[in-house]
Amino acid sequence: MKNSALLVRTGLGPAIGGTLFFVAAHFLPPTPYWDGFFRVLPAGILLLAIRPALPRGSWWWKSLVLGTLNMGLFTVLLLISAQRLPGGVAATLNAMSSLVAIAVASVVLKEKIRPHHYIACLVGVVGVALLVLRSSAQLDAIGILAGIGSASSMGVGTVLARKWGRPEGVHSLTTAGWTLLGAAVFLLPLAFLFEGAPPSFSGVQLAGLAWAAFGVGALGFALYLSGVQRLPVSLTAPLTLMNPVTAALLGWVAVGERFTPLQLLGGLLVCAAIILVANPDILGRFFTRAEPSPASTPAPAPTPAPAAQS
Repeated sequence: MKNSALLVRTGLGPAIGGTLFFVAAHFLPPTPYWDGFFRVLPAGILLLAIRPALPRGSWWWKSLVLGTLNMGLFTVLLLISAQRLPGGVAATLNAMSSLVAIAVASVVLKEKIRPHHYIACLVGVVGVALLVLRSSAQLDAIGILAGIGSASSMGVGTVLARKWGRPEGVHSLTTAGWTLLGAAVFLLPLAFLFEGAPPSFSGVQLAGLAWAAFGVGALGFALYLSGVQRLPVSLTAPLTLMNPVTAALLGWVAVGERFTPLQLLGGLLVCAAIILVANPDILGRFFTRAEPSPASTPAPAPTPAPAAQS
């Protein structure tokens, strides 16, 4: 498939992001707003140190919008959802960002979304639900609204990142740095408002923040944003389903969590959804009218040769 290497690199971003659940649970202090701020600020500074450039013109406000939607507002709403709902419910709601993204892309970008794209996203959401939901999950209205809001924020942010792309001659690391600093601008006043002064961090917590900033924030987000800017949303949106899959696998490897048969089925469904999007011929042929092949097209009747003149 064309752009397959870029698609794989883009998928590495959400896969790396899935490690954040484990790091947050075991290595970060219970100050989610400051954690978010210290995750995006050093990452943005690092990327701009590698590819320095200041935004020009409309990119001052575009960076703030993209940072708010893809990292800032998304993080705040996700934290509210995670605080008020079981983690599995929050993760399932967040997985709906893929559906939001392709629906918005069909309107804003006029991108041609085929039925198998929606089917793939729905299969992926069902897979995430089987992977992370528990039968004892309890629902909370505010938590559900926050979860839907976080999915919508990421979905719209993905579409705008594709729509705006990046300025000509500017490296993708630079635009990722601008976006991360835009998220830091959004998160800083919220951190002071809800959590007061910055907390002090232990050595272990600093190590967790370092991975959250440079592994997840700089590397993971830069990989994902670079692909989003260049590939159709219908291809990149389902890749966010890799996030809960990585989180579940890390829990299995690092903590010894066991998978039930339904959880294994859920993981397989998520992988199948991503493969389906990357290879649309698997189901696309059932939703598109087959065109006659050149071999089956009747050849035109030969033109009669002119009669020989005596």
